[in-house]
Order: sequence, then C-alpha cells, then structure tokens
Amino acid sequence: MKTRGWFFLSVLLLAGCATPYSTEKNFWSFGMGFDVIAVSEDTWHISFVGNDFTDRAIAHKYALRKAAELAQNAGYPYFTLSDEQLHVDNKGSHATYSERKDKKWDYGYGNTSTTSETTIMVTAKGYHQAPKTDAMVYQSAFILRSVTVE
Repeated sequence: MKTRGWFFLSVLLLAGCATPYSTEKNFWSFGMGFDVIAVSEDTWHISFVGNDFTDRAIAHKYALRKAAELAQNAGYPYFTLSDEQLHVDNKGSHATYSERKDKKWDYGYGNTSTTSETTIMVTAKGYHQAPKTDAMVYQSAFILRSVTVE
C-alpha cells in the first residue's frame, strides 16, 4: 500500500511541472517532448508537445533553441524557420462510477477532467551564408547564447 502511495505522489509531482526541454518523445514521456526528423542535410522538421504547464512562449523558445542546435551541429551558422504551427489543444476525459445496490444500479457520481497540450511544429533550414529572403534569418551561435532553457 505504501508503494502505491509513493507512486501516485511521484506522478503528481511530475505532472505539476512544465515538460522540460531535454524530453525526447517516447513511451515513458507519455508522448510529450521533442521529435526531430531530418528531411535533408540542411532541413529538419521539429515538433514539440508539452503538458498543461507548457505555454506557447515556452514551446516557441524550445523550438527556436532546438533549431539553433541542429543548425550549428550540422555546420550551419544561419537558419530560418518556416511552416510554423502552434496549437493548444484541450483533451477531456470522463469516468462514471456505478455501484450495485439492492439489485439496482446507482449512477450517482462521476469524474470529469480536462487537460491541455501545447504543440509546436516547424521546419528549420540551415545556411552557410545568410540568405536574402523576407523570412527571419537567425544566427545559430547567437540563439544558443541568448535563448536559455531550463
């Protein structure tokens, strides 16, 4: 019984925090965190899913920093972001509990909860030289110095 109590306490503590930057999507992260797909040598699709405590600004900052890391690690001092999609989706669940009393069913109580997920998807493209474009051009090294994540 004590083990079950500690398990639920640890789940509650973990659920009370924003999804950290270092989280990679997998079974153990409950679908939260980063997923990066390289679509060419200089282009990546980046997606990040955060929990209730991850707001849009944090999700955008995470994606910007991840793009800078990918570009710099691939040898690109500049990068652009395109096709950005940022969503906050609400998900609800409802559970109804029933008991059998005197050969009748009692449907007197239930539980409803709503959670939200902040999702950002963006395409990052690296460049050896700053491109002449109307899109915002970022410097990888500057973003890595100035955009901090916890």
